[in-house]
Order: sequence, then structure tokens, then C-alpha cells
Amino acid sequence: MRKVLVLSLIVLIFSLGFAGLLEEIQKRGVLRVGQDPGYMPLYGTNEKGERIGFEVDLLKKMAEILGVKIEYVIVNWDGIIPALISGKFDFILAGMTITPERALKVDFSIPYLTIGQTVLYNVRKYHSPPTSDELKKMKNLKIAVQLGTTGEFAARRLFPNAEIMTFETMDQAAYQVALGRADIMVVDSIYAMYMADKYEQLASTGELLTKEELGIAVRKGELEFLQWINTFLRWAKVSGLIDELKEKWNVQAE
Repeated sequence: MRKVLVLSLIVLIFSLGFAGLLEEIQKRGVLRVGQDPGYMPLYGTNEKGERIGFEVDLLKKMAEILGVKIEYVIVNWDGIIPALISGKFDFILAGMTITPERALKVDFSIPYLTIGQTVLYNVRKYHSPPTSDELKKMKNLKIAVQLGTTGEFAARRLFPNAEIMTFETMDQAAYQVALGRADIMVVDSIYAMYMADKYEQLASTGELLTKEELGIAVRKGELEFLQWINTFLRWAKVSGLIDELKEKWNVQAE
């Protein structure tokens, strides 16, 4: 009997502690999401200054179900996890790869997309797609990456002799390749294919250097909120919403 009472008390305490954020979001009427400036076709800004993309549409459905509005809090990528931990927003939905290192600081949802790192290159420099083996043999190889991303981590690990050029945004890094200042960019496959379709001088090798899963990040301890997010993502998958949005935004991922 005593064990039952203790267990019931523990369950009650946990329930009270973890009910906070989801209830707070609904009471305030605003869902605050952390993102960096852009990672199309997942998220970005159009000419009117409106947020658009696969993840933006996913967020809109999430907000619709919760009965709240969306507030986008835009920060630099290398500071996005510290900003979440400090309470500047409720969660991160920004094409974030689930990694053991990040999971020490935040909790992740179930994955909603599977992608990989690949190479974005300039067709005027390479007349055929360079393989990773060919690139490893190149002298004075310059690689552009976004600071703090798995693209940077993969580039440093796979091409240890290359010069790694870091930039605050993916677009800044991609422009270095377009302008010929960098030989290649190591980046998420989704973004590489998007840029290859947008700019005729850019192409993706199509070779996946890594395989990664994307998830939503929340602060440690927000278990009820995380459970709700996982329920939403499972529903989005089985209802066909994920596939519908992938087709709409030409997101080529599993």
C-alpha cells in the first residue's frame, strides 16, 4: 500500500511539472518557434517577408490544432540551442539533425525526415560530378559550410586536409561556390537539390556522404509537450500530410 501511495505521488508530481509548457502555449495563444534565417525548401522568407516552406506549413497545421498563432524567433544557427535552453522560444523546428551530442543538451522528437550530407559544386569548375574520393585527393580544396551544422562536422571529418570556410547561413556558403571562391559546399541533400534547381551554375553530386534524421528539439524535462509533438508527427505521417507537403515543396527525402 505504501509503495502504491509513493508511486501515485511521483506520477502526480511529474504530471504537474510537465503539464506546464503545452498549457502555457494555449493560454498565451502563441507558439514560439526558433529558426535561423533560411533553409529552403524547409523554411525561408518570400519577397513579401512571409515565412514559407515545408516546415512552415507543418507548423501552421500544428498551430491550427492547438488554436494558436505562430511567432518566429530568428537566430544564428550556432546559437540556436543556447537560445532554446534560455527560453527565447518553445522549440526548434529548423531542419535539425538528431545527434548524440545535441541530445545531451535538448530532447528530440521522433524523426520526421531522413536526409544526408552531399556535395554542392559549380558546373563551370567540374564538368562531371566529383566523387568524394576524387575530392579527398585534391590539393588546396576549399569547402564552404554553415557554421555549427552537420555539414561542417562531416566536412572536417571526411576532408581533414581541406580548408573549411564557415558562414552564418547556408545561402552565404552556397554563394561562395557560385562565385568560385570555394570549390564545393558540404550541405544537406535537400538544400543542395533546391539550389541546383534554382541556379544553373550549381549542381549536386547526388552522393550521400552521411545519413541523418531530422527532429524537433525541446528543452530537457518538457515531457508532455514532447509527447504531444510526437503524437502530432505520427498523425502527420499516417494522415499523408508529410507526403503532401514533400510533394508541394519538392522535398526529396525519406
